[in-house]
Amino acid sequence: MLSLYFHYKFKKCPSPLSATINSVLLFILGLACTTPLLSRAGSVAAPREVFHGRKLLSVEPGNKPFTRQEIIGFVIGSVSSILYLFSRVPQIRTNFLRKSTQGISYSLFALVMLGNTLYGLSVLLKNPEVGQSEGSYLLHHLPWLVGSLGVLLLDTIISAQFLVYRNASMSSECQPLLPG
Repeated sequence: MLSLYFHYKFKKCPSPLSATINSVLLFILGLACTTPLLSRAGSVAAPREVFHGRKLLSVEPGNKPFTRQEIIGFVIGSVSSILYLFSRVPQIRTNFLRKSTQGISYSLFALVMLGNTLYGLSVLLKNPEVGQSEGSYLLHHLPWLVGSLGVLLLDTIISAQFLVYRNASMSSECQPLLPG
């Protein structure tokens, strides 16, 4: 995203340095993303055991703590989840102030709601890895569950706005800016 921002920022005022700056930023971003993966010690294969079932939210005392890489992923996922949740707030506010949902595609919100529902269900219905408890699995996937199911709730509010404002009179945004 940052490289796209700088690409379009420098595209308006071409400079011989803009391509170099974009390349350096892309390299730094790629390096920052791959360094944790490369510095990871060799993974030790867990013994293959047969997984005999699930116990809802069972927490076993022998669960291993989060690794540094898992903590970084959890933090990034949490930030992503918060941004995803707040992405709907401006639309809900705008609809409320205008008392209209004109110009918004309900099909888009219906498909996003379906996608978030299916994604949330897929995370909830997936079996944990061998040796991982249900509670540990849910804790590891909590940011993505909160993001998808939370946005599903906010999209439900937008759907309710579609129903409430469907017969609204012409909003001020549809009226001409200049009289006459």
